[in-house]
Amino acid sequence: MRKPSELPVSAEEREERKSRARDWKTFRKTFLFTQKFLADTVGISRRTIQEIEAGNITPHPATLRTFHTFRMKHESNNHPKKKRKSHG
Repeated sequence: MRKPSELPVSAEEREERKSRARDWKTFRKTFLFTQKFLADTVGISRRTIQEIEAGNITPHPATLRTFHTFRMKHESNNHPKKKRKSHG
């Protein structure tokens, strides 16, 4: 029996996986998170993070929601504030 990551996928699915891989990896590296930290935060294994970042698998919808929620909270709390110009 094949593993889910070994099943044939469409060209569209491959592009979606590549895009997601770049997105997750960029987010993780931007905020200096390890794969282990992100895995623990999202509730999956480090190996699964590796597979997502390699574009080999599509995460479960619940994992996608958890990641999205974590990302939105983190980015909104850590977004650099714009400096105000002095008018004086």
